[in-house]
Amino acid sequence: MVAMTDIDDFLPQVLLHAPNCSDIVAYRFIREAAREFCDRTQAWRESESMTVIAPDGEAVSTVSDAEIILIQRAELDGTPLKPQTVAWLDDNEPGWETTTDTGTARYITQTAPNTVSVVPKQSGFLTMRLVLKPSLSALTLPKFLLDQWGVEIGKGAAGRVLLLPGNENAAFGQALLTEFNACLGTEAIRAAKGQQGARLRTKGSYL
Repeated sequence: MVAMTDIDDFLPQVLLHAPNCSDIVAYRFIREAAREFCDRTQAWRESESMTVIAPDGEAVSTVSDAEIILIQRAELDGTPLKPQTVAWLDDNEPGWETTTDTGTARYITQTAPNTVSVVPKQSGFLTMRLVLKPSLSALTLPKFLLDQWGVEIGKGAAGRVLLLPGNENAAFGQALLTEFNACLGTEAIRAAKGQQGARLRTKGSYL
């Protein structure tokens, strides 16, 4: 499990550029910057295991202060499940959501925030690798975000603060956001290539 740190630990990086910002406003934009960073880079990954019980065939992620972006890999009792969108299941597995019939699960999808469903419904032990981002109400954030990209996330948050209506430092705020967006682009490419320098490949988002 990824180590978490209090959102307060990001405050100095924001107040460095927006010293008059209130903590409440800073928290809001720290979350926004961290969410955007994780959306773009898919840097936050967690492996999770849980028991799924039919007839619901559902399980809830236990990772705190997080939302699921996508499911990278899933197995039920060791059998691989293919991540699919709700729309795909509607087209290819009519009645999948309302049926009470159980069977051998072949797919996994997300029908509600942080809730996953196996299709067809089946009991078993589910293991997943998830890509996550901070929730809108997160009070803690992954510590690696602070250690590796705290300066950049601080700039992204402060830039948003300085672009609020009535602020006289909008030009500086825009400059900070430009730096933040440049970092996002660089880190997104780095994440896509992987640590081994693999060639870029197009990868679908299942959720």
